[in-house]
Amino acid sequence: MIMANFRFHQISNTKKIRYISKIFKNSSFIVFLHGFMSDLEGKKPNAFLKFAKKNKVSFLALEYSGHGKSSGKFVNGNISKWSKETSILIRKYVKKKEFVLIGSSMGAWISLNQFKIFKKQKACEGKLRTVRNRS
Repeated sequence: MIMANFRFHQISNTKKIRYISKIFKNSSFIVFLHGFMSDLEGKKPNAFLKFAKKNKVSFLALEYSGHGKSSGKFVNGNISKWSKETSILIRKYVKKKEFVLIGSSMGAWISLNQFKIFKKQKACEGKLRTVRNRS
């Protein structure tokens, strides 16, 4: 397992979201969104982080409020709130760069909600196809 440098992004005075990012200059992003009641400690986010580092692709993953070590209570969250938190971190760290969303379970649903928000931002289909063929 790769040792991750977790950080927190302050969403509001009372809400902070734990995330991990690895940014390579001028590269596309992989954004990993975990599943229901999950966190970033498991095998999936670590496998994608390892892949991203090996292939020099930027990486972002976050724990929604009420999950893992992010603040808040799980019962106070919902898909809409978690989708909004996700879009805030994508805007902050991915910015206008190309990115691909990888959602596990509920993370797939949250990633579909991101398409509504980022539909005009270019997807990085070609870049990831190239990366996949090298591994």
